[in-house]
Amino acid sequence: MTTDTPPLTASLPKVSARAVVGFLVFCELASGFVQGFYAPLLGEIAGHLQVSDADITWFLTVQTLAAAVCVPLLSKLGDIFGHRRMLRIAVVAVLIGTLVTAFLPSYPLVLAARILVGPLAVWLPLEIALVHNRIKGETARTSIGLLVSCLTGGAILGTISAGVFSSVLPSLTLTLLVPVVFVAVSVYAVFLKVPESTSRTGAKIDVLGFIGIGLAMVVLLFGLRLASSEGFGSMATIVTLVAAVVIFASWVLWELRVASPAIDVRLIVSPRLGPVYLTAFLFGMVMFGAQAPSTTFLTADPDVSGYGFAATAGTASAVTAVVTILATVGAATFAPIARRIGIRAVLVTGAVLAASGSLIQIAFHEELWQIFMISAINGIGMGFLLGALPALVAELAPSDSTGIAAGVYNSLRTLGGSAAGAVFAVLLAGFTASGSLSSSIGGYITIWSVCAGAFIISALALAFMRMPRLTDSSARKAHS
Repeated sequence: MTTDTPPLTASLPKVSARAVVGFLVFCELASGFVQGFYAPLLGEIAGHLQVSDADITWFLTVQTLAAAVCVPLLSKLGDIFGHRRMLRIAVVAVLIGTLVTAFLPSYPLVLAARILVGPLAVWLPLEIALVHNRIKGETARTSIGLLVSCLTGGAILGTISAGVFSSVLPSLTLTLLVPVVFVAVSVYAVFLKVPESTSRTGAKIDVLGFIGIGLAMVVLLFGLRLASSEGFGSMATIVTLVAAVVIFASWVLWELRVASPAIDVRLIVSPRLGPVYLTAFLFGMVMFGAQAPSTTFLTADPDVSGYGFAATAGTASAVTAVVTILATVGAATFAPIARRIGIRAVLVTGAVLAASGSLIQIAFHEELWQIFMISAINGIGMGFLLGALPALVAELAPSDSTGIAAGVYNSLRTLGGSAAGAVFAVLLAGFTASGSLSSSIGGYITIWSVCAGAFIISALALAFMRMPRLTDSSARKAHS
């Protein structure tokens, strides 16, 4: 059920839809900047806090765990109480978190601050809901593509800026205050320039449902982290993963029985949205899970391992930059291409291109130029998926559930990346332990095969999904 609530925006001056998108685009640029800024500085942060390399990994892990709880909760609450209202809460939380992080008071306080940065992951789902509430058709697709491309571009900018500011500013605290400025401007935009959405769901708050999905995600992600470090055969890993499965199964049974579920499980597995969510999970597996293996392959010494290029950090970053830059371009340009050939064709093309990149890499991985060429193919393909998938989720979701639909999409990508990261780490360790050089390269070939298979399954799922004609015809009508 949806209701129109114009009084929610009465306190704000009238702002054009284009201006609203512009402010939200900056917010996503800031979001990407924050996400890319800290990783290059982890060594300096660990040294300042006097903690080990193993301990500092929790700097990023606690943020991921917090995001696992925040994304479904705040997305759903946005559908109920207003997407701008939840976005305001999220940006203020991130502002406090980044500010406390900048002063590095102590290791426990920094970890607490990183929990407050967790809601950063819900910015995009809430922004997609805000855009889709005001704009329809191809304009909405273009806007969502810009949001996603600015998120990706912001991550590049943040990563580069971390090194630059670290070298020119006299202290680590001043360096860590840089992302605070970006978040502060986002707070200004969200509080003063972005109007509230008008669609509301009449659903009640499923407290147990939110607790269940949050607990299941946290336990599962923690179990996957244990698996990547201790292996799937570890008793701690087994117990944790079994607990996660039990919690998740209990949660599903509850959601199927409750009148107003936190997350509509039937909608997630329906022919309408199921293939898109399956693709989101598989896409996340490759996009996030294959990052570490890609780097270790590049930096491996061929004289010792029999493969790799002994690449410097700069060369490895250049390969990553090719993927990221072309993915940014693909996300920004998918909408006009979809206008001509349809969004299904764009998605299938993206999945086929990404699958082709992995298949080519299985056969050709002995020259550095081949890796750059493969990265370009993967970047374009993944860019189409990056932009088109959330746009399609917003179009297919019920009008009063856009926030939670986009939130589930984000959560599944994260979950897919975490699962693949753990599996790939154990896989590489197993092949390396066998001792022979051929076995070692076999681990990477297996990973590339899994990546290719994931995208082939995605292409088939998208090609045969039930795509309402309204999705493409309405976009063409809106453009005309």
